[in-house]
Amino acid sequence: MISVIQPPDAMALLSQLEAESLSNNAYGELYDLYRNCSLAVLNSGVQTDNAKELLDKFADFDINVVRNERGVKLELINPPKSAFVDGEIITSIQTNLYAVLRDIIKISTVSPRHILPTGMDESSLPHGKLITNIIFNILRSANILHAGKNPNTIVCWGGHSITDQEYDYAYNVGIQLGLRKFDICTGCGPGIMEAPMVGANFGQTKQNSSTCSFVGLTEPSIIAAEPPNAMVSDLVILPDIEKRLEAIVRFGNAIIVFPGGPGTASAR
Repeated sequence: MISVIQPPDAMALLSQLEAESLSNNAYGELYDLYRNCSLAVLNSGVQTDNAKELLDKFADFDINVVRNERGVKLELINPPKSAFVDGEIITSIQTNLYAVLRDIIKISTVSPRHILPTGMDESSLPHGKLITNIIFNILRSANILHAGKNPNTIVCWGGHSITDQEYDYAYNVGIQLGLRKFDICTGCGPGIMEAPMVGANFGQTKQNSSTCSFVGLTEPSIIAAEPPNAMVSDLVILPDIEKRLEAIVRFGNAIIVFPGGPGTASAR
């Protein structure tokens, strides 16, 4: 099975140089990482934390970045059937596939000096300030930062392997957040990263609201093991765990810490 996926609006128009760079870099040393993260997105909603099991199941999956007159399109070879409905890819999965291309191939190949103001040298900046600038650039490129918008993003933090009681509690908290039309940000996986989004979606539906967003902030080693949950509307892949944590703290306007394991405790 071969499927061609067109880009969403955010990446529908690229210069020829941008398209050439994406196509070339997609087949370089980043290819395996790019393929694995794309496969994880295509399995959005699948309950697993075993990356090897997922990779073995879809060992014949492949992805090609194909140049065209307006930029690029994606060619999927033997993708998971669960990502399609009546032969058409699910819209949120289509959007998040291009988020992988943006963050793994486009953003990660940009040198820090290219995102600094003219005349400013990276060696003259404290390392922490440079990292913060990189994170800001990634979030801005993902179009999740909006000037003039009231601060209303709630980060819901917790574990991926939780009890039914803990899931129900997080779900009900999510309902209350949704009724108040808050945007939700999580680590984008299952468990606590899913329950508040599901609840918030229900709460927002009761308010007839369609403007709220569900942001998933992750990093390559995590997304490969934990596919995004099906609620994530805006996926952002940070380069590593440290940048992911800083992005979560800086992006959110409030943080709710739910039950979790050692990872949740260490992040606190």
